[in-house]
Amino acid sequence: MNFYGINYLQTQSNLNDYLKYIVIFSTLFVLIVAFSLYMRHRLQTKYRDLTIIAFLFLLFISGVQYADYTDSQNLHSKSSQMVNFVRLLSKEKNADINSIFSSSVQLSDGVIVKVKDRYYRVNLSADQQTYNLEETWLTNPDITIIKN
Repeated sequence: MNFYGINYLQTQSNLNDYLKYIVIFSTLFVLIVAFSLYMRHRLQTKYRDLTIIAFLFLLFISGVQYADYTDSQNLHSKSSQMVNFVRLLSKEKNADINSIFSSSVQLSDGVIVKVKDRYYRVNLSADQQTYNLEETWLTNPDITIIKN
């Protein structure tokens, strides 16, 4: 079982998001270059075809990116909620913030939190405004702590 530290929760970035942005901007660059070549050499239709292909590819990628953007916003929101929860829990338990680890990078019902040497299960209310900590024990004590 993996447990994540506060530094990992704060610096979590999604490589797939960066890869999508690179693809979109490189396609946009190809579109601009192909369109400028088409405008310079209007009689050669290969530049027109390249412009149309790049534009359609950019349109497709933009549609996919918009759908993933809404999902990504939800994930980032839940990740920032987890960071705030760990900060709140460190004040409540009078523990160092670096001694608190969670089994998930997102705040959700049923997350296991390790505070010092004890494990707690987080029970969230329906509106996620209140929580209850219930001490729990692991059947498999083989855990991996990821700090960065």
